[in-house]
Amino acid sequence: MTSRPRNSMAAALSILMTAIIWLTLLIGGFIFLMLCIGLAVVLNGGELALTNATAADDLSPLNFVFILATLAIILPGIVYVCIMLRRILMTLADGDPFVPENATRLTRIAATLAAMEIATIFFVICMRTFLDPSEAISRPNLGINFVVWAAVAALLILSQVFREGTRLREEEKMTI
Repeated sequence: MTSRPRNSMAAALSILMTAIIWLTLLIGGFIFLMLCIGLAVVLNGGELALTNATAADDLSPLNFVFILATLAIILPGIVYVCIMLRRILMTLADGDPFVPENATRLTRIAATLAAMEIATIFFVICMRTFLDPSEAISRPNLGINFVVWAAVAALLILSQVFREGTRLREEEKMTI
């Protein structure tokens, strides 16, 4: 049996996914930390006990809570999707993308995107319900992101294609 050449484009994209994972963790973690500090300042009446600095205390703590909750769902979701994509790309780089795990990975990516979108809609509804418009940092619009739902549908279809491709390949191996 001959060995397959390594797919260099897939390997490069795998490296890009790794970079995106680390950037998301670093930048997202920094933003999350700053929002936590902002929440502590607002809850402390505008006083930051560490430096005796004052900050604007006219923002509602709910602003920070909703944004932190949204980030707590979105950031891990982005990282998880990138990890799954990187694993798919690694199988492609090795020359064998039609493995059963890739069908499962595509399904998991679809479920993660759907959960992130549902969480976003939930938090927008909560922000619009519980925050007075004058207190809100921003007033996000409530809407359905059809592009995300189309991506979820496409990923579910692709996962079925991968399942069928894997099954057909296994059947072919069994025939003489």
